[in-house]
Order: sequence, then structure tokens, then C-alpha cells
Amino acid sequence: METGPPYMMPESKINQRTKATHLSIHVHVNGLSFFTHNEQGLASAIVRRKFADALSPEKLHDQLHQVLKQEKLLTQKFSQVRCSVENNLATLVPQALFELSALEEYLHKDIDLKPGDFIAHDLLPNTDWVNVYVPFVNVNNMLLDNFGSFNYYHAVSVWLDALTKHSQADGKQVWGVYKEGKNLHIALFQNDKLHYYTCFEASNPKDITYYILFTAKELGINPAEVPLFVVGDFIEGDNTFKELYTFVRSINFIKPESEVNLSVPQLNQHQDFCLLNLHSCGLFQEA
Repeated sequence: METGPPYMMPESKINQRTKATHLSIHVHVNGLSFFTHNEQGLASAIVRRKFADALSPEKLHDQLHQVLKQEKLLTQKFSQVRCSVENNLATLVPQALFELSALEEYLHKDIDLKPGDFIAHDLLPNTDWVNVYVPFVNVNNMLLDNFGSFNYYHAVSVWLDALTKHSQADGKQVWGVYKEGKNLHIALFQNDKLHYYTCFEASNPKDITYYILFTAKELGINPAEVPLFVVGDFIEGDNTFKELYTFVRSINFIKPESEVNLSVPQLNQHQDFCLLNLHSCGLFQEA
């Protein structure tokens, strides 16, 4: 499994890791979450923060640093640090057409790139696609400075990897939605192949339902018959769930494959899906 090339950052000292403790982190503009766990899978130091307003990417590293410091994690040594980031600065490219020298071209047509933006990529192991994206470089600089080398991935890649496994077991058509803040990621697997991916911005229940049903119509999906798999900001019984259930008769929450002991109530298996699946997906190389 490959990720993007090493970040163009100043050299940082790699901490000597003696404790068999893992740190998993998930960051997006609407919040952050992280937890530590030992090799036996017992979770501890669980934190989930939702921001009152979406932060600019430039301020994320300060917020993450502040919370890690409050939890006294910056002074600890970890055997492994993993991070997933979620944003709408990503696109999927067929692996057969992918060229490392063309990363900027893949994003330029859909995303307003800033001069000097670093671009990374994830090879999705069970598909023929590559996820090309702009990570939060300031967050990664901070993690390198404090923890040394670490593993990173885009949250959409973590989600699609899990959805792939459902496509192998649940029929010819498998579609899923991952919602994080205002970002609504939608994907369709057909005959075990990733057929479609897109991302919309939506916040109220009617808009969310509209984009999901619009996508279903465009792709020839019958929402009354084909099960929908969801992760992220979906809560059974809330207004979004009720609105969507009017049209989609089978809504299924994907559970992470993690073997971490989730007895602590602060963690929600589908809302914190991308964080929890960092422990078990095994798709990383060190930055």
C-alpha cells in the first residue's frame, strides 16, 4: 500500500517509542477526535470535540495541539501514530491513468488550489482507483514535530476501503454515504468495482436527501430496494434519518472492523467510524 510522497517539511526528530501505546487521530474543519489504546485493544484518553463554527484549515493545528496538550499526550511516546483527515479537496483517478507527475492536474479542474499546496495520494488496494487530495500540511507538521514519523490517510480512503468489503458480500450494487459536517460523500460499487464517487455540500435534511436521491436516479439505483450504508453524522431517529428513510427503505450503519475495546461511551461506532477504523485497516506507510 502506498500513500503520497514524503511531505516537504523541515527535518524533525523522531521520538524513541518504547511504550506499546497507539494514538489514532481524525481531523476535519468541524471538529477532531482521537483516542489511545494499548496492544491488547483497551482504549483510553478518548476525546471528541465539535467546533461551534468550522475552522479554517490554517487554524486546525493550533486547536489540535491545544487539545493534545490539555490531555497530556504531547509528552508521551507512542509506538504508532495514525491520522486521517477529511475535507472536500479530493478526487479519484483511475489507476490505469494515474501519473505521479500529474497530481496538480487531477485536482486543478475541480478544486481551487493555492500556490504551494502540497498534494498527496492514496492507492486504494481493493479498487482500481487512486485518491488524490490536499492534506492539512500544518497539522502534519505539528504531528511530525511532536511525535516523529506517523501514518496518514484521507478519511474517504478509509471509508471506501470498508465499503469495498461490503460490495464483495452484499450484491451487485452497493452504495454508501459518508457525512462529515457539510460534506456529503457518496459512492457506488457495482459488481465489486468502484463505479462512482462524488462529494456535495449539504446541511439540512431535505438537501441531504435530495442529493442522495438525485445521485440514485442518475446511477439507476432503486432506493426502495438497494440497501444504503452510512457512516459519519447520521443518527437513527433524527430529522435527517427520518427524511431519508421516507425514500430509502434500508439504511445500514457500517461498524468499524477495529478490535479496540469500545466499552467507553464517548465513542460512537458509526459517527467515529474513520477514527476507529484507523486501527485495523492496515493501509498506511509512514510520512
